This record gives sequence, C-alpha cells and structure tokens, in this order.
Amino acid sequence: MSLYSILFLVSFLLLLFILYLTIKSYIDIHYAMVWIIWSILLIIISVFPSMVDWLTHLLKIQYPSNTIFLVFIFLSYCLSLYLYLIITKHNKQIQNLNYEVAALKKKIEELEKEKEND
Repeated sequence: MSLYSILFLVSFLLLLFILYLTIKSYIDIHYAMVWIIWSILLIIISVFPSMVDWLTHLLKIQYPSNTIFLVFIFLSYCLSLYLYLIITKHNKQIQNLNYEVAALKKKIEELEKEKEND
C-alpha cells in the first residue's frame, strides 16, 4: 500500500468521523466545517499528488515535503486565529450574561425588600 493510499484512507476516515460527530451532535456544524475542509484538503492531496509538485514549483521551494509543511503550518495558524475569534466571542457573551445575572439579582433583592416592608 502506497503512502498516498494510506493518506487517502486516513483522510477519508477522518471525514467520516467528523460527519458522525456532527450527526450525533457531539460537535457543532460551524466548528465541524473547519475539520471537514481540512480532511477534504488531505483527500485532494492524496488523490492528486501532482498538485503538491505544482505548488512547490510555483512557490520556488526545493522539496515538496517543505511545501506540505508550509501549507499545513499556514492552515494551523488560520485554525488558531479562528479558535481565538470564537473564544473572544464566547468571553463577550459570558461577560454580558454576568451583567444580566447581576442586574437580576439586584432586582430580586429590591423586590424582596419591598415585600418585607409591606
């Protein structure tokens, strides 16, 4: 079995696993899309290895393995940025929820004081 066949098999299994997790609602579709795109990219590279050679020549890189590392390091940075954006969004939502909870606690305390005074 060639290296490209193994890459294809592993990539396809990864795609099936991510789809399974998405169908079973273990992972949200928005987050699964990143992994689905990643696995499809791996499948494309395993089916068309000449694309790596073409990209190596285009970028004037000496070895195709260096091109693959460069592409996946770039994609890792993109994934990291995407995750930081999600974390920032969730932190803002948590902060807003904390404000709402504090306001509701204050309102409950005020209503309890009014009830005691009556």
